[in-house]
Amino acid sequence: MPDRILKYTEALKEATDQLMAEDSKVFTIGLGVSYPKGADGTTAGLKQKYPERVFDVPVSENAFTGMAVGAAITGLRPIVHHGRVEFAMLALDPIITQAAKWNYMFGGNNPVPITFRINLGRQWGNGSQHTQALYTLFGNALGLKVVIPSTPYMAKGLLVSAVRDNNPVVVLESRWLFNIKQEVPEKPYEVPLDKAQVVKKGSDITVVAYGDGFVAAREACDLIADSVEVELIDLVSINPVDYATVYRSVARTGRLLCVDTTNGAFNIGSEVISKVTQNSDVKLKSNPTSLSTPNVPCPTSIALTEEYYPTKISIANAILKMFGKPERETKLSFEELHLAPTLTLS
Repeated sequence: MPDRILKYTEALKEATDQLMAEDSKVFTIGLGVSYPKGADGTTAGLKQKYPERVFDVPVSENAFTGMAVGAAITGLRPIVHHGRVEFAMLALDPIITQAAKWNYMFGGNNPVPITFRINLGRQWGNGSQHTQALYTLFGNALGLKVVIPSTPYMAKGLLVSAVRDNNPVVVLESRWLFNIKQEVPEKPYEVPLDKAQVVKKGSDITVVAYGDGFVAAREACDLIADSVEVELIDLVSINPVDYATVYRSVARTGRLLCVDTTNGAFNIGSEVISKVTQNSDVKLKSNPTSLSTPNVPCPTSIALTEEYYPTKISIANAILKMFGKPERETKLSFEELHLAPTLTLS
């Protein structure tokens, strides 16, 4: 059978279509989800297939998110789409205060099976107000499960798992990854919501990343494969974090590098490093380190953004530096620095 190569967005659309086909309780709601290329193509054509279960809405994030939370409390399974994390912030009360806490407040037998799809992170020319990657905002909200798909395969599998789960799940989707491609199975499948994935085995150093940072770290591993044996972990979930997988890996390698594509203050990598260093069973050979964006808002100017995000080169050089090896002098092209990747992953 020929490989089915899908884009990240196509994998999300296929998952949504299959979930709606298998369960009449699933519906989709959000700004522009009924458009011909709705939600960056992730809901394209679904209004025609499911006319009574795809709801376009006015610019009213708090209202329609609250309505969807109420629907989930009554037993439906909404998929709520927010095209920008900045817009989702207008709906934080129904997400963080209502959906996340409802089951805890009412004895543990009142599930809220709702999925929040939230787009975030870098995008060329969007400046400081539309490139925020507020991962820790959701990762720190007790009562939510929070996952970050890093590839098309993960995007489909995690969305299927999220919608079938009886808890509120936030799926944080990096816009930077929307055009990457990968082989994706046709039938629905689930990826665990709480398990990190050891994508590449290695004995010298553990690299922990997620989302678009994971894709850059994966490319960095290929650049230095002849110099350092990297064990690469896709964190997948930031609430809960699968620390057990990280501990086992770092216990073997003795070294740790974390990669974030959000700012350095109070980020996921800092939390992982903190937990690793507190674990007396993990013996480190060198101080753990991290790469992230500066603690200033992302600029719009391309001249300023060239040094803003971790790249495959900066990640590779950070690893090489930990081993005292010569750094790579490779310069990235304009397209590699500023345009979303279109690569096909194995």
